[in-house]
Amino acid sequence: MFSTTFLRWITLSSILFWLVFYWQGGKKAIIDIRESINSKNSRLDTALLIVIALCSVGIIGIGVLASLGLIPIILSQNLAITFTGMLFSVLGIMGMFYCRLHLGNFWTAEINLSKSHQIIDTGPYRFVRHPIYAFAILMYIGLGLVFLSQWIMILVGIIVVAYILKTKDEDKFLEKNLSGYREYKLRVRYLLVPGLW
Repeated sequence: MFSTTFLRWITLSSILFWLVFYWQGGKKAIIDIRESINSKNSRLDTALLIVIALCSVGIIGIGVLASLGLIPIILSQNLAITFTGMLFSVLGIMGMFYCRLHLGNFWTAEINLSKSHQIIDTGPYRFVRHPIYAFAILMYIGLGLVFLSQWIMILVGIIVVAYILKTKDEDKFLEKNLSGYREYKLRVRYLLVPGLW
């Protein structure tokens, strides 16, 4: 039988896997933030990357401390909510890896275009224009459910707003700078959630 503590550790292990293999232990996030500062493509994007990184560190730190019993989980929690959160987090991580596979060498965290950049409209990019952000939001909502702490919920809320702003900013940048993106927007109407938005 699963316990909420066991599910929290599974979630944290998944996040550790994501940090090591997706973000190279955080090194890739630092490089992307630095490149965003140097590129001057979007000051908003740079600020949002920093906010997302800082909030992520806060969420993971609070999650570890709560799992070790060093700080209390303030809000009441049951096994079903914790399991749902763990499932969201794991699906979000898997989805981000899958989307990144479809982007290949075109993937960067910051708003940027390579010299040979082209539109990717395969896999999840057939349904929404920014599926990595959708899966990231799903992962963070899952973390919020696993660690029902008022501080984590606040940080998750900030990250969700940051990803929504980042999605809109990136969409404007790509429409302005990537040939064929307007036509892609006509084919794929949704930013994050198929059929909704």
